[in-house]
Amino acid sequence: MNQRNLYLLALALTKGLGPVSVKNLIAYCGSAKAVFDAPKGKLKRAPGIGEVAVNLVRESHNLQRAEAEMNFCLQQGIEVISYLDEGYPQRLKYIHNAPLILFKKGKVDINAQPNIAIVGTRRATDYGRALTEQFATCFAEKGMNVVSGLAYGIDITAHRAVLKAGGITTAVLAHGLDRIYPGNHYRKAMEMLEKGGILTEYLTGTDPDAPHFPARNRIVSGISRAVIVIEAAEKGGALITAKLAFDQNREVYAIPGRIGDTFSQGCNHLIRDNIAKLVSSPEEVLADLDIQWQEHTDRTQQLELALAAPEIPLNAEEAKVMNLLNQGEALVDQITVKTGIPVHRLNALLLSMEFKNLLRQLPGKKYQKR
Repeated sequence: MNQRNLYLLALALTKGLGPVSVKNLIAYCGSAKAVFDAPKGKLKRAPGIGEVAVNLVRESHNLQRAEAEMNFCLQQGIEVISYLDEGYPQRLKYIHNAPLILFKKGKVDINAQPNIAIVGTRRATDYGRALTEQFATCFAEKGMNVVSGLAYGIDITAHRAVLKAGGITTAVLAHGLDRIYPGNHYRKAMEMLEKGGILTEYLTGTDPDAPHFPARNRIVSGISRAVIVIEAAEKGGALITAKLAFDQNREVYAIPGRIGDTFSQGCNHLIRDNIAKLVSSPEEVLADLDIQWQEHTDRTQQLELALAAPEIPLNAEEAKVMNLLNQGEALVDQITVKTGIPVHRLNALLLSMEFKNLLRQLPGKKYQKR
């Protein structure tokens, strides 16, 4: 059991302490465990911490509840990720009120490729579902992770389209991972675990209560490079997500619709208020984000082509990189998406390949085959 995350989870369970206060306590004491070991007088001197908060921290049931949760996660294959861990979504880490702890099930590495959120109304029209399938399929074929909330309507349409295309998709949930809501989407959620995953900030036993949905939307936008609103009424979760994304300095896009159509009003207002950019195709989004990769080719063919190219023997990851560079220069972001190699491992790999004289680094974090 990860002891650091055990104590961090116990702090996260402390009522009256938000993420900012917990981070201040940890910075002041040196570690999450040190918070529990520190004398009461020292804790009182921590910034923004009063006597009531100090007493709450010392309640033993928080540690017991945290230990029970960690054991359950271990048994169920749920990964517990704290904001101090390498696997924590890097884009999410720097938003206001970012969760201290995330619970993840599945194979997705949120940091390994661009994440694009597709959101919209639960009461999607045939037109909205068709557009969602078009956008989600295109992004899946480019190797991106399509993020949504597993809800009825636009959300589940996006997840299904990605699964059909054999791509990566992640659902952010508003409840614990001991259940799936809505229950009708359980099978799709299980399919997502093969390449994508499900993610939440909520402990097991947490119901999908109404206040949790707006809160989870900050994670949907926070882990994403961009948010696309397909259909939305004047009020609703999709509009909340779009505005959160805008506040988080993410790119926001919306599909325009006919004046007077109920589920076009939200999108049209986002465009009118300069919160979202107007787009009509996924290619426009990719061009605006400067994501212009070609579709995946057969992985076996990629490996064979790359292994045949250089005189120096290559391992599998080096072969993937070399095959990509055979097609021309590539940015680091492009390399990680096309090869599936996580950024934290790719940087060391590229440096090693430079020493082997296999490639050269160009200005702007581009790489070129020698």
